[in-house]
Amino acid sequence: MSMMTPEAFRKDKYLRASGYNFYVWAVVNLLVTWPLFAALAGRPWPDWMAGLFPIVLIIGGIFVCVLNDNRVQKMCGDPSPQPIVEAGAIWGPIFLIGLAFSVTFAVRGPAAYIQPTWLLLVGAAYWIWGSFAVPEFRRLGQALIAAGFVAGLSINPSEVGPRLASSSALLIWVVFMSVLWIPFGAYINRKYVHSLRAAEKVSVAARGA
Repeated sequence: MSMMTPEAFRKDKYLRASGYNFYVWAVVNLLVTWPLFAALAGRPWPDWMAGLFPIVLIIGGIFVCVLNDNRVQKMCGDPSPQPIVEAGAIWGPIFLIGLAFSVTFAVRGPAAYIQPTWLLLVGAAYWIWGSFAVPEFRRLGQALIAAGFVAGLSINPSEVGPRLASSSALLIWVVFMSVLWIPFGAYINRKYVHSLRAAEKVSVAARGA
């Protein structure tokens, strides 16, 4: 894999807004645990509301990501017609597999394994994507897979109900799928987006002098 450059990053339609999108999904991944923690506290939401809530969050997250794409296009211009990696070919199957497992665990139980499963799947996607594009993504993927493994081992099925999440797995989810993503997104933006913008400003200032 060749070294990723800020120029190549800013011209890739899938990568260029990814730093900003980490902020978006960090918020979504945190809020999605709200009804799960409420159920553990003995205050379960109605089934229809608990099922609709994550769908609304995902739709809202996608909408904000589209806004991020438009924002980055104004900063960086049009993307290259050919991305470094066709990320949709990675994320499409990942989401379908995750959805299938989520529905199965939610209906048949134990639902506590939904979060570890998503940690493993999202980690695998970033590991694959990073192996061909951004090396930091590969390291993030490895961390998520390790977290998913630990989250799965932390669950004792005999101590949680078939429809309830695991408090330990939820805490690991919050740390690795939300809290971690804020500084990681900031790092990606600083290294691949804002660094080039700063260099361009210095170049323009130098030519003006």
